[in-house]
Amino acid sequence: HMTIMAGVLMLPSALLRTPKLLSYLSAVGTFATVAVVLSVVLSALVLFFTVGDTGNEREYQLYSSSGLSLASGIVAYCFSGHAIVPSIYQSMQRPQDFERMIDLTYGVVLLSCLLVAISGYYIFGDDVEDQITISLEKESDGGGLMSGLTWLMILTAISKFTLTMFPLALGFEEMLTGILPSDLAMELVDSVVKIVLIFLALAVAIFFPSFSFLCSLVGLICTMIVSVIFPALAHLKLFGTRLSMFDKIIDWVLVVFGSAVAIVGTIATLKADI
Repeated sequence: HMTIMAGVLMLPSALLRTPKLLSYLSAVGTFATVAVVLSVVLSALVLFFTVGDTGNEREYQLYSSSGLSLASGIVAYCFSGHAIVPSIYQSMQRPQDFERMIDLTYGVVLLSCLLVAISGYYIFGDDVEDQITISLEKESDGGGLMSGLTWLMILTAISKFTLTMFPLALGFEEMLTGILPSDLAMELVDSVVKIVLIFLALAVAIFFPSFSFLCSLVGLICTMIVSVIFPALAHLKLFGTRLSMFDKIIDWVLVVFGSAVAIVGTIATLKADI
């Protein structure tokens, strides 16, 4: 029921047609993400100061190869979202600050992931779930706090899905620009495309309920290609004659490493799920 409710809540986002309007939804998602991260970190701090290391009976492993492929895909998924980058650049009032904004954004993402990973593993040890809110709910007595965290996670997913869906719908618009007779028809097609994408995503969520498995596959297949392999190959293709040997080596290392992780990780994840 919660999955269907989330799909219904996404429907109004089909009416948002500009990055400026989407930025308000992005602000809501950012607030929700910060709230979830702070909740996990504060829970770890409370446990540390009340129980300490001696009173914590959780089991920990320094390293385990099992689940490494799944974890690699989930980590890669955390750094996805490149499809919306051109739209963000075009909507910025100061495009000259784009590179600094990107560096700061990915730094914040990395810090948030590290804080949640360390805090979550400290609290729950080897019993931690792939979604930290599930682990928190199991250990709590329920109530308004956990319901609030659950809805914050839903808001985060809605905002990210809507932002990622925008450039895809824009691509369909550009393909149909010469065919549609008026701006009204263009707006209708844009809304229909977004609604279809929402229902397709809802179907995937219903028939593939394993969140970690799905995120891992997206991270290994899509994010590795878009975020690691393709940028390195494009850099070599566009600036190969002007690059130093060191830059070329770095690009080829990224291509080989990204390809190996994508292929091996995908095969291992599929075998583990089967």
